[in-house]
Amino acid sequence: MEYEATVNVFFPQFNIAVKASKGSTILDVARKANIGIRSVCGGKGLCGKCKVLVKGGVEHRLADKSIISDEEIGKGYVLACLAKVVGDVEVFIPSESQFGKAKLLSYVNLPKIEVEPILNRITISDYFDIVKLSSFYRVDDDLIRKAEDFVERRGKAIAFVDPFHNAVVDVKESGVYYGVAVDVGTTKIVVALLNTQSGEVIDVESEFNKQMMYGEDIVSRISYATNDEKLKELQKAVVDVVNALVNDLCRKHGVDKKSIYHVSVAGNTAMTYLFVGANPHVLIQSFKQPVKISPKPYILRASDIGLDVNRNALVYVLPCSGRFLGGDVVGDIITAGLHLMDEPALLIDIGTNAEVVIGCRNWFLGTTAPAGPAFEGWGLRCGVRAVQGAIESVEIDSNTLKARYRVIGNVKPIGICGSGYIDLVAQLFINGVIDAQGKFYRDIESPYIRRGPDGYEYVVASAEESGTGRDIVITEKDIYNVIDSKSSVCAAISILMKRMHLDVHKIKHVFICGAFGRYLNIDSAIAIGMIPEFPNAEISFIGNGSLGGAILTTLSKSYVQAAENVAKNTASIELMLDPNFMEEYEAGFILPGKQELFPIWWRKSKEIKPWSHMRK
Repeated sequence: MEYEATVNVFFPQFNIAVKASKGSTILDVARKANIGIRSVCGGKGLCGKCKVLVKGGVEHRLADKSIISDEEIGKGYVLACLAKVVGDVEVFIPSESQFGKAKLLSYVNLPKIEVEPILNRITISDYFDIVKLSSFYRVDDDLIRKAEDFVERRGKAIAFVDPFHNAVVDVKESGVYYGVAVDVGTTKIVVALLNTQSGEVIDVESEFNKQMMYGEDIVSRISYATNDEKLKELQKAVVDVVNALVNDLCRKHGVDKKSIYHVSVAGNTAMTYLFVGANPHVLIQSFKQPVKISPKPYILRASDIGLDVNRNALVYVLPCSGRFLGGDVVGDIITAGLHLMDEPALLIDIGTNAEVVIGCRNWFLGTTAPAGPAFEGWGLRCGVRAVQGAIESVEIDSNTLKARYRVIGNVKPIGICGSGYIDLVAQLFINGVIDAQGKFYRDIESPYIRRGPDGYEYVVASAEESGTGRDIVITEKDIYNVIDSKSSVCAAISILMKRMHLDVHKIKHVFICGAFGRYLNIDSAIAIGMIPEFPNAEISFIGNGSLGGAILTTLSKSYVQAAENVAKNTASIELMLDPNFMEEYEAGFILPGKQELFPIWWRKSKEIKPWSHMRK
């Protein structure tokens, strides 16, 4: 009999030792041990974000030698996705390669609503009512016995009926039940515990989406789900996080999980498919052809997908309206109230991707811009997610060019997150350090500007200041990648406005949604040409609109109907198939962008002189 060769892998930070098959990658071993290592590219050796320090038996073959330096390799660094364990090994995960403690958005500005619980309540007073109940609805035998017991002892009982399945969820002696609203994001999962009688949001908890261990972008995760077993693995990763958050909330507030009868879930189209266990490959089979998505919600029971609440609980998954316009965008729309407005408004949800919608009342036009990778740190030398230690905002002293920055968690910085990069590029441009093409002026004499391995770069924090022991910098290549991402977002907005014959002066309401949008400096976003100027618009931040949509559809029948109407009435544009996309996209590579989109700032930006000339 042959035995599979195994080796010992020890992660000292977590005091976790596991046995692994010889030849497994460190990334695979970490996943199985439930240890989070960043993997933006899904383990293909392309992003360089999974660097770990090893001691022991490892075989490491690089696909791209520019991702990790010879100096780092000499110190024992490897890419976890390419390093195979061939003997006993000890693995240390540096802070910049960990998921870290995230700055996750649970805030949402909810509209005032009339609470209308989805489940129907039926009062049972005698045996005749019990017979009617079992005749008209699907009801488990144990619930019939429960009803008989309540009637015999208390004289009455209340049955809660799921109208979608025409089934009894539970029988109780009181009329109170709880609901749960879930935002299933690509990066994070947020869960809210709700009192469905009063409409109170009791509490909210959030955590990273464990699917990130299989790739931080959607395409990597879909590519991983090559068979039913791997699809179930991804689905379980999400459900496990939801269950853990529900358990924490219930324990904290003394709520019986079996009293949770309704769960509403919102996520983008890919996350929706992966949550319900539907095959997501249709979403990426061809980007040259549009994909038809059904605008109907998924209606499930908790037992169907392993949610740890009442087994009969209704699970309502908000409908999607396009390949990349999911229930999260539908949630944004009903939370912001676009479906109630008389004139067109603009909604922008900036997260791992950027979703843009223009619409009012009975029509909506939306699209998605692939903005996320750079804003989430991929392709940027010192890019990290919005975790503890990330530089989230930057201001540059116009006299000395020294950066003043704010760090999430008030600790030493380990890198720069998306909002920090937007500020940084804006500050470099405004202060005449870079030109309209994002290139450093070569004649500036400053200790903060130098030539590095990737060309010119600006030092944001020195090695002595940082938490990594290395300088934190932004390079010309980084600036190009930020401009690339911001141009995609601006192109999406511009194309939608052109389709509807609107200009920046005609937009009166702009809603900013999403985690990234919550912490975004709008002035910086306009300065680099990411979001156009809207001189006559009121700009509102609604926070996590996806969570808002899940909350509203848990508490109100009217909002369930509104969500389904929005999904049906939303037309989706495939941005990459639009004939005007390249023109709009390329226009953004000259900061800030088209004059028609930046009528005031475009003129002012032309008056910016190089910093060295300002000093004279």
